Amino acid sequence: MPQRFRRLEDSLRTGSLLTPILEKALLTRASQAWPEEYPIRVYNKERHWDGFFHPSSHCDTPEMLLYYMFNPKVDLPIEKHSIDTIMNFQVGSVLHAMVQSLLIETELTTVDEVEVEFKNTEHNVTGTVDVRKIFLPSGEILPLEFKTASYIPKELRLEDRFYGSYLRQFQVYMDIGCEEPQEKGIMLFMGKPSPHKFKEFIIYRDETILNDIYSKWSRVLEAIAFEDPTMLEFPCHEPNSKSHLECPAQNICKLGPAKTGKLI
Repeated sequence: MPQRFRRLEDSLRTGSLLTPILEKALLTRASQAWPEEYPIRVYNKERHWDGFFHPSSHCDTPEMLLYYMFNPKVDLPIEKHSIDTIMNFQVGSVLHAMVQSLLIETELTTVDEVEVEFKNTEHNVTGTVDVRKIFLPSGEILPLEFKTASYIPKELRLEDRFYGSYLRQFQVYMDIGCEEPQEKGIMLFMGKPSPHKFKEFIIYRDETILNDIYSKWSRVLEAIAFEDPTMLEFPCHEPNSKSHLECPAQNICKLGPAKTGKLI
């Protein structure tokens, strides 16, 4: 089999729903000569403070830190992004746009179903769904969460804490980011560096995860309303740990600032 078809064969063998279609579309477009010009629309989202929880940022944030972040009486230092962080955001946004353009061109979705914003007052949450509806050839319609990564390990596991944060984020999108709660969705990872591999997961609704997230957000808002943070989990992290050192609230939290010489 020619090398250019090997990835397609691998994705078909693993039972992926979307990846084989995407890779076939890329090969087809290349075989017919890549267009000299094609439009993509780059979205920069969820980068501003609006008083709402954002699934991409706040599903895994410790509740005491959320208390300080959302408390109008507390003035936390504003996070300053490095050039590396800024470029990572922008490169990821451009790759998102390229894939979304390809999904629209292949009629797997429509412009109206891409980057769909939502706001839910019950849970005080807002966000943007990457693709609210993917129309698969089987007739199945599923939401899609698309992630770009500088490195995708061969054995990527959503059970790992880092990737698990994406899983929890998508659970909220599947629940309240679509027109109605979804039982199933697709999470697609794409490597930024060559060979730009795709890694696909089928995600199913998890009530336990959703209840944990929503109950944490509710406790935080209640603690702020009653000015009583004692109802929240404390401390958020081990004293003098890396997360303690990086915590923006360390100088106002009763845990105090991390002692940089004794990190654990």
